Amino acid sequence: MSRRLVNGLLGLGAVSALTGLMGTALAYLWPMAGGAAGSTRLVGREGPLLATALGDDEGLVARSSEGKILVVRKGDELIGLEATCTHLGCTVAWNAASQQVECPCHGARYNLRGEVLRGPARDPLGRIELSADEAGISVVRRLDS
Repeated sequence: MSRRLVNGLLGLGAVSALTGLMGTALAYLWPMAGGAAGSTRLVGREGPLLATALGDDEGLVARSSEGKILVVRKGDELIGLEATCTHLGCTVAWNAASQQVECPCHGARYNLRGEVLRGPARDPLGRIELSADEAGISVVRRLDS
């Protein structure tokens, strides 16, 4: 292989890497079409999260423009909490057996008001007001803890 060919291949690789980096940066900075970046609709693994997808005393984590949200159904009420543990940022989950929100990383536990029941977390989870209609569950606003 000639030196000219090797230099050409190296240059092509560098240009490709820079183009990919620039494309990623522009995609991050450019707003999404149709206002999708600001959507408050919760999306689960199967698409938009519907209130009918949750049984009584069941919870799951969904995503929206507000971040990861833990949604727990208690009777007819939908309870929303930030799903990021305040200790080190792991994703929390609802444990119906213990009736607590638990962090799988270091064992922090919270109640359904987001208050810390057991450390190492010191700060509560943020509470989220939710609304549900036939199109799915949406974030209304963040509540004060």
